[in-house]
Amino acid sequence: MEQIKRFNVLRWNFNTDKLEYYDVLPYFRNCYDEVVEFNKKNKPDNNSEWWQIPKTLDDFKKFVKRKSQYQFWSRCEYEMICHGWPVRKNDYKLDIHEQIMMNIDIIAEILYNELIVK
Repeated sequence: MEQIKRFNVLRWNFNTDKLEYYDVLPYFRNCYDEVVEFNKKNKPDNNSEWWQIPKTLDDFKKFVKRKSQYQFWSRCEYEMICHGWPVRKNDYKLDIHEQIMMNIDIIAEILYNELIVK
């Protein structure tokens, strides 16, 4: 039995005030299932990429980018400020969407192999 893959990013949990690992793949799996279910029940608009079922690796890259941007981009619960140690002048706002985009090839390949190739 193959173990389900994980892809962790860094997230600052503002409730516990701690850094934690956050697996983004369950979100994309749920999005994929929603799109498939929607297509079973409805005839999607051909112009709407939101409801298109990804079939190729390139489709999965677009799918991940679109869904990630919607969920993780510019939402304060998915953002944190990073700086070096010792602390100097500069810091950097990092969100989960940016971490996903840094690794989009890997994430899309995991999902493609898991959901299409099986």
